[in-house]
Amino acid sequence: MEKLDLQQSLGPLASLYNDPEVVEIMVDGPAQVLIERHNKIEVANIHFDSQESLTVFIKTLFELVGAGFTEEQTINESSLGKTSHMVAALPPTAVNGPYIVIRKFFKRALTWDDLIKWNSVSREAFDFIKVALAKHLNILVAGGTNSGKTTLMNMIAELVPPDERLVIVEGIEELHIQHPRLVELSAGHPVSVTKEDLLNTASKMRPDWIIINELQGPEAMRVLEIMSRGYSAMTTIHATSCEDALTRLETMCLMGNLRLGLAEIRILIASAIQMITFQKWMPDRTRKMLEVVELRGVENDHYLLQPLFQFDNGRDKLLPTGITPSW
Repeated sequence: MEKLDLQQSLGPLASLYNDPEVVEIMVDGPAQVLIERHNKIEVANIHFDSQESLTVFIKTLFELVGAGFTEEQTINESSLGKTSHMVAALPPTAVNGPYIVIRKFFKRALTWDDLIKWNSVSREAFDFIKVALAKHLNILVAGGTNSGKTTLMNMIAELVPPDERLVIVEGIEELHIQHPRLVELSAGHPVSVTKEDLLNTASKMRPDWIIINELQGPEAMRVLEIMSRGYSAMTTIHATSCEDALTRLETMCLMGNLRLGLAEIRILIASAIQMITFQKWMPDRTRKMLEVVELRGVENDHYLLQPLFQFDNGRDKLLPTGITPSW
């Protein structure tokens, strides 16, 4: 995809897309375009002439990256090169649409110093994460909508020593990890490849680490099997707490496997994952890591979760609990 082609295809949205302060563009039909800037939603002074012109615009953007729509497929999502991710819906699925949302990736690389300065994470937690990587612990990065979990996993992965080999598995290309030994596998193209296919391939490519972007369905079972077989891995999951992350994992595994019961799945999860981080988009429009826990196993059919860091609201800081992890 040529940069010039992208700029031409963006049409009336090009100025918004090129504005470094705009992180998300939401087209809610031809008459309303919203943007997120400085953590606030604003109305942009831009519109499309008609539903038909907006439909043509959306189809052109997706065709630019080799994706398309049919009468049966009225929703679609794709990466827009290495710069952003887009999701769209056309009528009749889009009732008053068409709709499209374009979320831009950070053009300026964040640093851990940035996160520490913004109080998104503490210096002690940062140092602890480096220890976890040195120990090759399997890490589950949990967080809610807009919590920055993908960005966090990017940054954790970039802490992996440069002489270790990373293999990335994604449905849609969202990770932008800077690392000298990097192999990227994506199912987000119009070819018949599933995440499970990519996971099987990744495990055979001599990885020191397998990085899986966002567990969403039955592929979770394959991820856990790979982790429990001795591969070092990290992945993200949408959740409202560390406990909720494990519950969602159980549900995904049950969707993808009819042979194992819940008790067996819990044992598999506990054998695969050693550390969970949880972060949240806060009411004051900041992103904060609220907890780091160790998953120590299963006892009496319940997970043994040991908090290692917890957010102190009074001190507005992520603090160590003082408990030494088993590793």
